[in-house]
Amino acid sequence: MDNVTELNQLPESEIYDTRVIEKRAGGQEVAQDDYALRRVPSTWRWSAWDCVWALSGISTAMAFPLTAGLLVIFYGGAAVLVAVLLTCIYAAAGVYLNARKAANEGAVIELISKHTFGFKGAAFEIVIYGFLGVLYFSLEGHVMSAALSEVLPALPYWASAALICLLFIPLSLYGMQFLTRFQSITAWIYGLGVILVFIALFSGWSKEVSSALAQRDWWNINPNGVPFSWRSVLGAFGAMAGVLGAIMVLLCPATARFARRDQAGKTAALMSLFGAVFPLGLAMTFGVYLVAASGGKIPDPGVSLPRLLGPLGLLLVVLTQLRVNVINVYFGTTALENFASQIFQTKWSRIKLIAPFMICAYLLLISPFLKYFGTIMTILSVFLVNWASVIAGELWFVRPRHGIPQWAEFRRAYAASYNWIGMISMWLPTIAGVVMGSGRLGTDMQVLAVPVTGVAALVMPGLIGALLSRNRVVAQYFARIPARVAGLQEIHACGRCGESFHRSDFVLCPFNNGAYICSGCCAAEHRCKLVCHGEGRPQA
Repeated sequence: MDNVTELNQLPESEIYDTRVIEKRAGGQEVAQDDYALRRVPSTWRWSAWDCVWALSGISTAMAFPLTAGLLVIFYGGAAVLVAVLLTCIYAAAGVYLNARKAANEGAVIELISKHTFGFKGAAFEIVIYGFLGVLYFSLEGHVMSAALSEVLPALPYWASAALICLLFIPLSLYGMQFLTRFQSITAWIYGLGVILVFIALFSGWSKEVSSALAQRDWWNINPNGVPFSWRSVLGAFGAMAGVLGAIMVLLCPATARFARRDQAGKTAALMSLFGAVFPLGLAMTFGVYLVAASGGKIPDPGVSLPRLLGPLGLLLVVLTQLRVNVINVYFGTTALENFASQIFQTKWSRIKLIAPFMICAYLLLISPFLKYFGTIMTILSVFLVNWASVIAGELWFVRPRHGIPQWAEFRRAYAASYNWIGMISMWLPTIAGVVMGSGRLGTDMQVLAVPVTGVAALVMPGLIGALLSRNRVVAQYFARIPARVAGLQEIHACGRCGESFHRSDFVLCPFNNGAYICSGCCAAEHRCKLVCHGEGRPQA
Protein backbone atom coordinates (compact mmCIF):
# COMPACT_ATOMS: atom_id res chain seq x y z
CA MET A 1 0.00 0.00 0.00
CA ASP A 2 1.52 3.38 -0.97
CA ASN A 3 1.62 6.42 1.28
CA VAL A 4 -1.19 8.33 -0.44
CA THR A 5 -3.58 5.38 -0.29
CA GLU A 6 -2.77 4.85 3.38
CA LEU A 7 -3.37 8.54 4.13
CA ASN A 8 -6.72 8.60 2.36
CA GLN A 9 -7.88 5.52 4.21
CA LEU A 10 -7.62 7.35 7.52
CA PRO A 11 -11.17 8.32 8.53
CA GLU A 12 -11.76 11.94 9.57
CA SER A 13 -12.96 10.75 12.98
CA GLU A 14 -9.37 9.69 13.75
CA ILE A 15 -7.95 13.06 12.73
CA TYR A 16 -10.35 15.38 14.55
CA ASP A 17 -13.44 15.16 16.74
CA THR A 18 -16.36 14.77 14.30
CA ARG A 19 -19.11 14.51 16.89
CA VAL A 20 -21.85 17.15 17.09
CA ILE A 21 -22.81 17.90 20.69
CA GLU A 22 -25.09 20.85 21.37
CA LYS A 23 -24.50 21.27 25.10
CA ARG A 24 -21.05 22.43 26.19
CA ALA A 25 -19.36 20.63 29.07
CA GLY A 26 -16.63 22.25 31.17
CA GLY A 27 -15.91 24.50 34.11
CA GLN A 28 -13.64 27.48 34.73
CA GLU A 29 -10.46 25.66 33.69
CA VAL A 30 -11.99 24.73 30.35
CA ALA A 31 -13.29 28.28 29.87
CA GLN A 32 -9.73 29.61 30.19
CA ASP A 33 -8.32 26.99 27.79
CA ASP A 34 -8.17 28.63 24.38
CA TYR A 35 -7.14 25.44 22.56
CA ALA A 36 -4.19 27.18 21.00
CA LEU A 37 -2.19 23.93 20.82
CA ARG A 38 -4.90 21.38 19.99
CA ARG A 39 -8.25 21.17 18.23
CA VAL A 40 -11.43 22.35 19.91
CA PRO A 41 -13.36 19.27 21.08
CA SER A 42 -17.03 18.80 20.24
CA THR A 43 -17.87 19.27 23.92
CA TRP A 44 -16.80 22.95 23.79
CA ARG A 45 -18.48 24.16 20.61
CA TRP A 46 -20.83 27.13 20.12
CA SER A 47 -23.58 28.04 17.69
CA ALA A 48 -22.70 29.99 14.54
CA TRP A 49 -24.13 33.22 15.96
CA ASP A 50 -22.15 32.90 19.19
CA CYS A 51 -18.93 32.61 17.19
CA VAL A 52 -19.87 35.60 15.05
CA TRP A 53 -20.61 37.69 18.17
CA ALA A 54 -17.14 36.82 19.46
CA LEU A 55 -15.59 38.11 16.22
CA SER A 56 -17.89 41.12 15.93
CA GLY A 57 -15.55 43.34 17.93
CA ILE A 58 -13.28 43.36 14.89
CA SER A 59 -16.10 44.76 12.74
CA THR A 60 -16.45 47.80 15.00
CA ALA A 61 -12.72 48.48 15.28
CA MET A 62 -11.64 52.10 14.86
CA ALA A 63 -8.67 50.79 12.87
CA PHE A 64 -10.91 50.57 9.80
CA PRO A 65 -12.09 54.21 9.66
CA LEU A 66 -8.69 55.35 11.01
CA THR A 67 -6.83 53.55 8.21
CA ALA A 68 -9.26 54.87 5.61
CA GLY A 69 -8.80 58.38 6.96
CA LEU A 70 -5.02 58.22 6.93
CA LEU A 71 -4.98 56.74 3.42
CA VAL A 72 -7.22 59.55 2.16
CA ILE A 73 -4.41 61.93 3.11
CA PHE A 74 -1.88 59.81 1.19
CA TYR A 75 -3.93 58.81 -1.89
CA GLY A 76 -7.26 60.69 -2.03
CA GLY A 77 -10.80 59.54 -1.31
CA ALA A 78 -11.68 58.09 -4.72
CA ALA A 79 -8.59 55.85 -4.83
CA VAL A 80 -9.22 54.68 -1.27
CA LEU A 81 -12.84 53.73 -2.01
CA VAL A 82 -11.86 51.69 -5.09
CA ALA A 83 -9.22 49.93 -2.96
CA VAL A 84 -11.87 49.31 -0.28
CA LEU A 85 -14.07 47.55 -2.84
CA LEU A 86 -11.21 45.34 -4.08
CA THR A 87 -10.14 44.46 -0.53
CA CYS A 88 -13.71 43.70 0.49
CA ILE A 89 -14.21 41.20 -2.36
CA TYR A 90 -10.87 39.49 -1.64
CA ALA A 91 -11.45 39.27 2.11
CA ALA A 92 -15.07 38.11 1.88
CA ALA A 93 -14.08 35.08 -0.22
CA GLY A 94 -11.07 34.26 1.94
CA VAL A 95 -12.96 34.57 5.22
CA TYR A 96 -15.69 32.26 3.95
CA LEU A 97 -13.28 29.51 2.91
CA ASN A 98 -11.05 29.71 5.99
CA ALA A 99 -13.93 29.96 8.46
CA ARG A 100 -15.58 26.90 6.96
CA LYS A 101 -12.39 24.86 7.21
CA ALA A 102 -11.73 26.01 10.78
CA ALA A 103 -15.26 25.18 11.92
CA ASN A 104 -15.07 21.75 10.35
CA GLU A 105 -11.72 20.81 11.90
CA GLY A 106 -11.76 22.91 15.09
CA ALA A 107 -8.31 24.30 14.30
CA VAL A 108 -6.89 27.81 14.64
CA ILE A 109 -4.75 29.26 11.82
CA GLU A 110 -1.52 28.51 13.71
CA LEU A 111 -2.33 24.78 13.69
CA ILE A 112 -3.38 24.84 10.04
CA SER A 113 -0.11 26.58 9.18
CA LYS A 114 1.96 23.85 10.84
CA HIS A 115 1.00 21.55 7.99
CA THR A 116 1.56 24.16 5.28
CA PHE A 117 5.01 25.24 6.52
CA GLY A 118 6.05 22.37 8.81
CA PHE A 119 5.85 22.09 12.59
CA LYS A 120 8.97 24.20 13.10
CA GLY A 121 8.78 26.08 9.82
CA ALA A 122 5.49 27.69 10.82
CA ALA A 123 7.17 29.29 13.84
CA PHE A 124 8.49 32.14 11.67
CA GLU A 125 4.99 33.12 10.55
CA ILE A 126 3.45 32.55 13.97
CA VAL A 127 5.86 34.72 15.96
CA ILE A 128 5.33 37.61 13.54
CA TYR A 129 1.59 37.00 13.82
CA GLY A 130 1.86 37.24 17.60
CA PHE A 131 3.64 40.57 17.40
CA LEU A 132 1.06 41.72 14.88
CA GLY A 133 -1.40 41.38 17.75
CA VAL A 134 0.79 43.89 19.61
CA LEU A 135 0.77 46.24 16.60
CA TYR A 136 -3.00 46.06 16.17
CA PHE A 137 -3.52 46.57 19.89
CA SER A 138 -1.26 49.63 19.72
CA LEU A 139 -3.09 51.02 16.68
CA GLU A 140 -6.44 50.72 18.47
CA GLY A 141 -4.87 51.80 21.77
CA HIS A 142 -3.57 54.95 20.10
CA VAL A 143 -7.12 55.92 19.16
CA MET A 144 -8.26 55.36 22.77
CA SER A 145 -5.31 57.21 24.26
CA ALA A 146 -5.68 60.15 21.87
CA ALA A 147 -9.39 60.38 22.65
CA LEU A 148 -8.78 60.25 26.40
CA SER A 149 -6.18 63.02 26.26
CA GLU A 150 -8.45 65.02 23.94
CA VAL A 151 -11.25 65.02 26.52
CA LEU A 152 -8.88 65.36 29.51
CA PRO A 153 -6.07 67.67 28.32
CA ALA A 154 -4.38 67.54 31.72
CA LEU A 155 -3.68 63.85 31.14
CA PRO A 156 -0.57 63.46 28.94
CA TYR A 157 -0.64 60.94 26.12
CA TRP A 158 1.94 58.64 27.74
CA ALA A 159 -0.20 58.37 30.89
CA SER A 160 -3.34 57.68 28.84
CA ALA A 161 -1.48 54.90 27.00
CA ALA A 162 -0.36 53.35 30.30
CA LEU A 163 -3.92 53.39 31.66
CA ILE A 164 -5.24 51.72 28.52
CA CYS A 165 -2.67 48.90 28.71
CA LEU A 166 -3.40 48.26 32.39
CA LEU A 167 -7.16 48.22 31.73
CA PHE A 168 -6.91 45.32 29.31
CA ILE A 169 -5.04 42.92 31.56
CA PRO A 170 -8.13 41.79 33.57
CA LEU A 171 -10.24 41.84 30.39
CA SER A 172 -7.88 39.40 28.67
CA LEU A 173 -7.82 36.56 31.19
CA TYR A 174 -10.76 34.67 29.69
CA GLY A 175 -11.07 33.58 26.10
CA MET A 176 -14.01 32.50 23.96
CA GLN A 177 -16.60 32.40 26.75
CA PHE A 178 -15.88 36.00 27.79
CA LEU A 179 -15.61 37.21 24.19
CA THR A 180 -19.03 35.86 23.27
CA ARG A 181 -20.81 37.46 26.22
CA PHE A 182 -18.90 40.74 26.11
CA GLN A 183 -19.34 41.30 22.38
CA SER A 184 -23.05 40.38 22.32
CA ILE A 185 -23.82 42.85 25.13
CA THR A 186 -21.76 45.74 23.78
CA ALA A 187 -22.90 45.34 20.15
CA TRP A 188 -26.24 46.96 20.90
CA ILE A 189 -24.65 49.87 22.74
CA TYR A 190 -22.31 50.37 19.77
CA GLY A 191 -25.28 50.39 17.37
CA LEU A 192 -26.98 53.13 19.35
CA GLY A 193 -23.72 55.10 19.38
CA VAL A 194 -23.41 54.94 15.59
CA ILE A 195 -26.98 56.22 15.20
CA LEU A 196 -26.11 59.11 17.49
CA VAL A 197 -23.02 59.93 15.39
CA PHE A 198 -25.13 60.31 12.24
CA ILE A 199 -27.69 62.43 14.07
CA ALA A 200 -24.88 64.69 15.30
CA LEU A 201 -23.26 64.90 11.84
CA PHE A 202 -26.44 65.95 10.06
CA SER A 203 -27.81 68.14 12.87
CA GLY A 204 -24.72 70.34 13.12
CA TRP A 205 -23.73 69.54 16.70
CA SER A 206 -20.12 70.51 15.97
CA LYS A 207 -18.55 73.27 13.90
CA GLU A 208 -15.42 71.20 13.28
CA VAL A 209 -17.05 67.93 12.19
CA SER A 210 -20.32 68.22 10.28
CA SER A 211 -22.01 67.01 7.12
CA ALA A 212 -22.18 70.67 6.10
CA LEU A 213 -18.37 70.64 5.68
CA ALA A 214 -18.49 67.63 3.36
CA GLN A 215 -18.74 68.45 -0.32
CA ARG A 216 -21.59 66.98 -2.33
CA ASP A 217 -19.08 64.66 -4.01
CA TRP A 218 -17.45 63.83 -0.67
CA TRP A 219 -15.89 60.66 -2.10
CA ASN A 220 -13.49 62.90 -4.03
CA ILE A 221 -12.04 64.41 -0.85
CA ASN A 222 -8.35 64.87 -1.60
CA PRO A 223 -6.51 67.08 0.94
CA ASN A 224 -3.13 66.72 -0.76
CA GLY A 225 -4.35 66.76 -4.36
CA VAL A 226 -2.99 63.31 -5.24
CA PRO A 227 -3.92 62.39 -8.84
CA PHE A 228 -6.35 59.46 -9.19
CA SER A 229 -4.52 56.67 -11.05
CA TRP A 230 -3.71 52.98 -10.91
CA ARG A 231 -0.76 53.93 -8.71
CA SER A 232 -2.93 55.60 -6.09
CA VAL A 233 -5.47 52.75 -6.15
CA LEU A 234 -2.83 50.03 -5.81
CA GLY A 235 -0.98 52.06 -3.21
CA ALA A 236 -4.11 52.24 -1.05
CA PHE A 237 -4.93 48.59 -1.79
CA GLY A 238 -1.43 47.51 -0.78
CA ALA A 239 -1.67 49.31 2.54
CA MET A 240 -5.07 47.83 3.48
CA ALA A 241 -5.24 44.45 1.70
CA GLY A 242 -3.08 42.67 4.25
CA VAL A 243 -3.39 44.46 7.57
CA LEU A 244 -7.16 44.83 7.22
CA GLY A 245 -8.07 42.26 4.54
CA ALA A 246 -5.79 39.24 4.80
CA ILE A 247 -5.71 39.60 8.58
CA MET A 248 -9.46 38.89 8.61
CA VAL A 249 -8.86 35.79 6.48
CA LEU A 250 -6.24 34.58 8.96
CA LEU A 251 -8.06 35.74 12.08
CA CYS A 252 -11.52 34.30 11.44
CA PRO A 253 -10.49 30.73 12.45
CA ALA A 254 -9.77 32.05 15.96
CA THR A 255 -13.51 32.05 16.66
CA ALA A 256 -14.91 29.99 13.75
CA ARG A 257 -13.18 26.86 15.10
CA PHE A 258 -15.52 26.95 18.09
CA ALA A 259 -18.62 26.55 15.89
CA ARG A 260 -20.38 23.19 15.82
CA ARG A 261 -19.51 21.23 12.70
CA ASP A 262 -23.14 21.06 11.53
CA GLN A 263 -23.13 24.88 11.36
CA ALA A 264 -19.86 25.28 9.47
CA GLY A 265 -21.51 26.70 6.33
CA LYS A 266 -23.69 29.13 8.28
CA THR A 267 -20.69 30.24 10.34
CA ALA A 268 -18.63 30.88 7.20
CA ALA A 269 -21.39 32.94 5.56
CA LEU A 270 -22.03 35.06 8.65
CA MET A 271 -18.32 35.64 9.24
CA SER A 272 -17.85 36.68 5.63
CA LEU A 273 -20.58 39.28 6.14
CA PHE A 274 -19.61 40.58 9.59
CA GLY A 275 -15.88 39.91 9.30
CA ALA A 276 -15.31 41.38 5.85
CA VAL A 277 -18.23 43.19 4.21
CA PHE A 278 -19.22 45.25 7.25
CA PRO A 279 -15.79 46.42 8.49
CA LEU A 280 -14.08 46.70 5.11
CA GLY A 281 -17.02 47.98 3.12
CA LEU A 282 -19.13 50.09 5.46
CA ALA A 283 -16.73 51.11 8.25
CA MET A 284 -13.97 52.20 5.88
CA THR A 285 -16.39 54.11 3.68
CA PHE A 286 -17.57 55.88 6.82
CA GLY A 287 -13.93 56.70 7.58
CA VAL A 288 -13.62 58.48 4.22
CA TYR A 289 -16.83 60.41 4.89
CA LEU A 290 -15.65 61.38 8.36
CA VAL A 291 -12.54 62.99 6.86
CA ALA A 292 -14.73 64.85 4.38
CA ALA A 293 -17.00 65.99 7.23
CA SER A 294 -14.00 67.60 8.93
CA GLY A 295 -13.10 69.50 5.76
CA GLY A 296 -10.21 67.12 5.14
CA LYS A 297 -8.47 68.13 8.37
CA ILE A 298 -9.05 65.25 10.82
CA PRO A 299 -8.31 61.67 9.67
CA ASP A 300 -8.31 60.21 13.19
CA PRO A 301 -11.79 59.22 14.53
CA GLY A 302 -10.26 59.19 18.01
CA VAL A 303 -10.12 62.97 17.65
CA SER A 304 -13.12 63.71 15.40
CA LEU A 305 -15.72 61.70 17.36
CA PRO A 306 -15.01 63.38 20.73
CA ARG A 307 -15.14 66.75 18.96
CA LEU A 308 -18.46 65.74 17.44
CA LEU A 309 -20.08 64.21 20.54
CA GLY A 310 -17.93 65.41 23.42
CA PRO A 311 -17.71 62.89 26.31
CA LEU A 312 -20.20 60.62 24.52
CA GLY A 313 -17.77 60.44 21.59
CA LEU A 314 -15.03 59.38 23.99
CA LEU A 315 -17.29 56.67 25.41
CA LEU A 316 -18.04 55.39 21.91
CA VAL A 317 -14.35 55.29 21.02
CA VAL A 318 -13.52 53.49 24.25
CA LEU A 319 -16.33 50.97 23.70
CA THR A 320 -15.21 50.11 20.17
CA GLN A 321 -11.61 49.74 21.28
CA LEU A 322 -12.61 47.54 24.20
CA ARG A 323 -14.47 45.29 21.76
CA VAL A 324 -11.62 44.89 19.31
CA ASN A 325 -8.64 44.95 21.63
CA VAL A 326 -9.74 41.97 23.70
CA ILE A 327 -9.59 40.05 20.39
CA ASN A 328 -6.18 41.53 19.53
CA VAL A 329 -4.78 40.37 22.86
CA TYR A 330 -6.49 37.00 22.39
CA PHE A 331 -5.07 36.17 18.97
CA GLY A 332 -1.67 37.69 19.77
CA THR A 333 -1.16 35.68 22.95
CA THR A 334 -2.46 32.42 21.44
CA ALA A 335 0.03 32.87 18.60
CA LEU A 336 2.88 33.44 21.05
CA GLU A 337 1.75 30.41 23.05
CA ASN A 338 2.07 28.34 19.87
CA PHE A 339 5.50 29.81 19.17
CA ALA A 340 6.71 28.95 22.67
CA SER A 341 5.48 25.39 22.24
CA GLN A 342 7.22 25.01 18.89
CA ILE A 343 10.58 26.54 19.73
CA PHE A 344 11.00 26.12 23.49
CA GLN A 345 8.88 22.97 23.83
CA THR A 346 6.97 24.36 26.78
CA LYS A 347 3.31 24.36 27.80
CA TRP A 348 3.10 28.06 28.61
CA SER A 349 -0.48 29.27 28.90
CA ARG A 350 -1.32 32.40 26.91
CA ILE A 351 -2.38 34.00 30.23
CA LYS A 352 1.29 34.06 31.28
CA LEU A 353 2.10 36.02 28.13
CA ILE A 354 -0.40 38.85 28.70
CA ALA A 355 1.98 41.01 30.80
CA PRO A 356 4.89 40.83 28.28
CA PHE A 357 2.37 41.54 25.52
CA MET A 358 1.23 44.72 27.28
CA ILE A 359 4.77 45.93 27.92
CA CYS A 360 5.59 45.60 24.21
CA ALA A 361 2.33 47.31 23.30
CA TYR A 362 3.02 50.28 25.60
CA LEU A 363 6.52 50.78 24.19
CA LEU A 364 5.05 50.81 20.69
CA LEU A 365 2.25 53.17 21.73
CA ILE A 366 4.66 55.85 22.93
CA SER A 367 6.90 55.45 19.87
CA PRO A 368 6.39 57.50 16.66
CA PHE A 369 5.24 54.45 14.67
CA LEU A 370 2.34 56.29 13.00
CA LYS A 371 4.83 58.49 11.14
CA TYR A 372 5.83 55.43 9.14
CA PHE A 373 2.26 54.16 8.80
CA GLY A 374 2.18 53.81 5.00
CA THR A 375 5.43 51.85 4.67
CA ILE A 376 4.73 49.67 7.73
CA MET A 377 1.26 48.77 6.46
CA THR A 378 2.53 47.92 2.97
CA ILE A 379 5.28 45.63 4.26
CA LEU A 380 2.92 43.93 6.71
CA SER A 381 0.36 43.56 3.93
CA VAL A 382 2.95 41.69 1.86
CA PHE A 383 3.52 39.26 4.73
CA LEU A 384 -0.16 38.68 5.52
CA VAL A 385 -1.38 38.41 1.93
CA ASN A 386 1.40 35.97 1.08
CA TRP A 387 0.64 33.83 4.13
CA ALA A 388 -3.02 33.56 3.14
CA SER A 389 -2.05 32.96 -0.50
CA VAL A 390 0.34 30.09 0.25
CA ILE A 391 -2.26 28.30 2.38
CA ALA A 392 -4.80 28.63 -0.43
CA GLY A 393 -2.27 27.69 -3.11
CA GLU A 394 -1.13 24.47 -1.51
CA LEU A 395 -4.73 23.45 -0.73
CA TRP A 396 -5.88 24.11 -4.30
CA PHE A 397 -2.88 23.19 -6.44
CA VAL A 398 -0.74 20.69 -4.50
CA ARG A 399 -2.99 18.43 -2.45
CA PRO A 400 -5.51 17.51 -5.19
CA ARG A 401 -2.73 16.82 -7.70
CA HIS A 402 -0.89 14.45 -5.36
CA GLY A 403 -3.87 13.00 -3.51
CA ILE A 404 -3.00 14.51 -0.12
CA PRO A 405 -6.03 14.90 2.21
CA GLN A 406 -7.31 18.44 2.85
CA TRP A 407 -7.21 18.21 6.65
CA ALA A 408 -4.38 19.84 8.59
CA GLU A 409 -1.90 17.69 10.51
CA PHE A 410 -0.19 19.62 13.30
CA ARG A 411 0.90 16.91 15.75
CA ARG A 412 4.67 17.00 16.14
CA ALA A 413 5.02 13.24 15.81
CA TYR A 414 3.46 13.25 12.33
CA ALA A 415 3.92 16.69 10.75
CA ALA A 416 7.23 17.25 8.99
CA SER A 417 9.49 19.74 10.76
CA TYR A 418 9.79 21.84 7.59
CA ASN A 419 7.53 21.83 4.54
CA TRP A 420 9.77 23.38 1.92
CA ILE A 421 6.95 23.74 -0.59
CA GLY A 422 5.22 26.16 1.75
CA MET A 423 8.42 27.74 3.11
CA ILE A 424 9.89 28.63 -0.29
CA SER A 425 6.52 29.79 -1.62
CA MET A 426 6.13 32.05 1.40
CA TRP A 427 9.51 33.60 1.90
CA LEU A 428 10.84 34.17 -1.63
CA PRO A 429 7.87 36.38 -2.63
CA THR A 430 7.84 37.99 0.83
CA ILE A 431 11.50 39.01 0.66
CA ALA A 432 10.93 40.41 -2.83
CA GLY A 433 7.77 42.15 -1.61
CA VAL A 434 9.52 43.78 1.34
CA VAL A 435 12.19 45.20 -0.98
CA MET A 436 9.53 46.43 -3.40
CA GLY A 437 7.34 47.81 -0.59
CA SER A 438 10.21 49.72 1.00
CA GLY A 439 10.25 52.10 -1.97
CA ARG A 440 13.90 51.45 -2.82
CA LEU A 441 12.94 50.35 -6.34
CA GLY A 442 10.67 53.29 -7.01
CA THR A 443 7.02 54.20 -6.50
CA ASP A 444 5.65 51.91 -9.20
CA MET A 445 7.30 48.85 -7.72
CA GLN A 446 6.16 49.85 -4.24
CA VAL A 447 2.47 49.90 -5.17
CA LEU A 448 2.82 46.59 -7.04
CA ALA A 449 4.44 44.82 -4.07
CA VAL A 450 1.26 43.36 -2.56
CA PRO A 451 -0.64 42.21 -5.67
CA VAL A 452 2.40 40.85 -7.53
CA THR A 453 3.93 38.90 -4.65
CA GLY A 454 0.47 37.77 -3.48
CA VAL A 455 -0.19 36.13 -6.85
CA ALA A 456 3.32 34.64 -6.85
CA ALA A 457 2.75 33.10 -3.40
CA LEU A 458 -0.54 31.63 -4.62
CA VAL A 459 0.86 29.84 -7.68
CA MET A 460 4.31 28.86 -6.42
CA PRO A 461 3.18 25.85 -4.33
CA GLY A 462 1.66 24.29 -7.44
CA LEU A 463 4.81 24.98 -9.49
CA ILE A 464 7.15 23.54 -6.87
CA GLY A 465 4.89 20.54 -6.28
CA ALA A 466 4.82 19.79 -10.00
CA LEU A 467 8.63 19.45 -10.00
CA LEU A 468 8.62 16.82 -7.22
CA SER A 469 7.59 13.19 -7.20
CA ARG A 470 4.48 12.20 -5.27
CA ASN A 471 6.51 10.64 -2.45
CA ARG A 472 8.71 13.73 -2.17
CA VAL A 473 5.60 15.88 -1.86
CA VAL A 474 4.07 13.59 0.78
CA ALA A 475 7.35 13.75 2.72
CA GLN A 476 6.99 17.56 2.88
CA TYR A 477 3.69 17.21 4.71
CA PHE A 478 4.22 14.10 6.83
CA ALA A 479 7.21 12.96 8.86
CA ARG A 480 5.39 9.62 9.09
CA ILE A 481 1.91 8.32 8.38
CA PRO A 482 -0.39 8.93 11.38
CA ALA A 483 -1.05 5.80 13.43
CA ARG A 484 -4.62 4.55 13.72
CA VAL A 485 -6.39 5.40 16.99
CA ALA A 486 -9.63 3.49 16.45
CA GLY A 487 -8.59 1.02 19.17
CA LEU A 488 -8.50 3.77 21.82
CA GLN A 489 -11.50 4.82 23.85
CA GLU A 490 -13.21 7.86 22.35
CA ILE A 491 -12.14 9.93 25.37
CA HIS A 492 -8.70 8.69 26.30
CA ALA A 493 -6.43 9.53 29.25
CA CYS A 494 -2.83 10.47 28.50
CA GLY A 495 -0.31 8.30 30.35
CA ARG A 496 2.10 11.23 30.64
CA CYS A 497 -0.01 14.16 31.92
CA GLY A 498 -3.08 12.26 33.11
CA GLU A 499 -5.50 14.56 31.25
CA SER A 500 -8.23 13.16 29.01
CA PHE A 501 -8.76 14.20 25.39
CA HIS A 502 -10.52 12.95 22.28
CA ARG A 503 -8.59 10.05 20.81
CA SER A 504 -7.82 12.00 17.62
CA ASP A 505 -5.42 14.13 19.69
CA PHE A 506 -3.13 11.19 20.50
CA VAL A 507 0.06 10.03 18.79
CA LEU A 508 1.91 6.73 18.89
CA CYS A 509 5.22 7.42 20.63
CA PRO A 510 8.11 4.93 20.24
CA PHE A 511 10.18 6.92 22.74
CA ASN A 512 7.55 6.16 25.39
CA ASN A 513 7.64 2.42 24.68
CA GLY A 514 5.01 2.55 21.97
CA ALA A 515 2.39 4.23 24.18
CA TYR A 516 -0.17 6.72 22.93
CA ILE A 517 0.42 10.19 24.39
CA CYS A 518 -1.45 13.45 23.82
CA SER A 519 -0.21 15.96 21.26
CA GLY A 520 0.65 18.45 24.02
CA CYS A 521 3.01 16.04 25.78
CA CYS A 522 4.46 15.07 22.41
CA ALA A 523 5.22 18.71 21.55
CA ALA A 524 6.80 19.34 24.97
CA GLU A 525 9.07 16.26 24.97
CA HIS A 526 12.71 17.44 25.11
CA ARG A 527 14.57 14.15 25.17
CA CYS A 528 13.24 12.13 22.25
CA LYS A 529 15.16 13.91 19.46
CA LEU A 530 12.24 13.03 17.18
CA VAL A 531 13.15 9.37 17.00
CA CYS A 532 9.59 8.78 15.77
CA HIS A 533 10.32 10.59 12.50
CA GLY A 534 12.53 7.72 11.47
CA GLU A 535 9.71 5.19 11.76
CA GLY A 536 7.23 4.90 8.97
CA ARG A 537 8.53 8.03 7.25
CA PRO A 538 7.33 8.48 3.67
CA GLN A 539 10.19 7.71 1.35
CA ALA A 540 11.45 10.65 -0.66
